[in-house]
Amino acid sequence: TISVIDYSQKKLLKTVSFNQSGTLCPVMNNGNAELFMMNNNQMISCYDGLTFMAKYSISLSTGTIKDFKVQNNYLYVLYTYNYYTARIRTYDLSTQLLVNEKTVYNSNYNFNCNLFMQSNKLFFKYSSQIYNSQVGSYVYRIGCVNYNLNNHIPTDSVVIMPSSINFDSINGNYIDVYNIQPSPDGNYLTCNDEGDILSLADNSIHNVQSGTNFNPIVVYSNNGKYLLAKQNNIGGMSSNLIDVFSLPNFNLVTNIKSPNPILNQSSIIKDDILDNDSLVSYNLKHTFLNSQTKSVLTVFFKKFN
Repeated sequence: TISVIDYSQKKLLKTVSFNQSGTLCPVMNNGNAELFMMNNNQMISCYDGLTFMAKYSISLSTGTIKDFKVQNNYLYVLYTYNYYTARIRTYDLSTQLLVNEKTVYNSNYNFNCNLFMQSNKLFFKYSSQIYNSQVGSYVYRIGCVNYNLNNHIPTDSVVIMPSSINFDSINGNYIDVYNIQPSPDGNYLTCNDEGDILSLADNSIHNVQSGTNFNPIVVYSNNGKYLLAKQNNIGGMSSNLIDVFSLPNFNLVTNIKSPNPILNQSSIIKDDILDNDSLVSYNLKHTFLNSQTKSVLTVFFKKFN
């Protein structure tokens, strides 16, 4: 079951139950609200984002879909052809036809790969396992490739060096590829969980870790002017203090409190995001009574300028 809530009007628009489950991706595509669902790692279906009426589906005859992104009426599908090869397919959604396919990774031990799409850039991230003869064991390495889009097609690429992103693991321990995240404008890249931010304009590294935010979660504003750094959850607890930095100079603008509960209870889903110069904090609380679920969404707004 999925619901659409217009939080500016504090109004529930629609609730619909689907007869299948899968990875959901709600997007504004060419001014239209659409919902994409990946089912069984083989098919991606498109629904109207307000009515939930089915529009079309795109299926892969071979391979396993790892991730997908939608922008400007084009669909980018990342899939693994086999254990060693990852490819990106580009579909024109006005016709649902395949218009391009690119091999983005072809080596041993390719896994944990996914996509990020920001502005006119497509980021391909992956985690690979290689044998390090100096330590006598396999180690993990994270890599990232930035593709520019020409006429919506991924073309020229820039490889972001692993040393800028994260160090190789020494003993083969798992490294989380999802710590790497680009900003909405594609100008910055979160490198690791230690607060290192890579500025792609000059390849400089900035750190937003502080005494109040150790190993911070980083969130960027859509207008590219600010980022917030908030404490990662530790043992079910998290600080409600948030540092806000201005971009591109990375100056600390303010330190504010999130109105969200400090306790990260299993029955509460919460997050803090940036809407330009405002902090938007929301939490979704579920209660269970007599075999029924009641959910309450609460949204807080706080300007910090």
